[in-house]
Amino acid sequence: MATKEQLKGHIEKAKSKKDEAKKKAGDNKYDTDLRQSKKKFKRLTRKSAKIDYKEKMLAEKGKKKKS
Repeated sequence: MATKEQLKGHIEKAKSKKDEAKKKAGDNKYDTDLRQSKKKFKRLTRKSAKIDYKEKMLAEKGKKKKS
């Protein structure tokens, strides 16, 4: 599985490709390259958020006090 640092690098690349595809597509919102780049960007950001959430939950689990 990719680390957070690797994902950040991939997200930056995907974002730049998405912007490039958006300029190339112009008004055509059904452009295949644009749709693919949007999907990839969205997928990578969700993956990153999932890792952040998992780390947060592990941290909270360790902090619980026994009653």
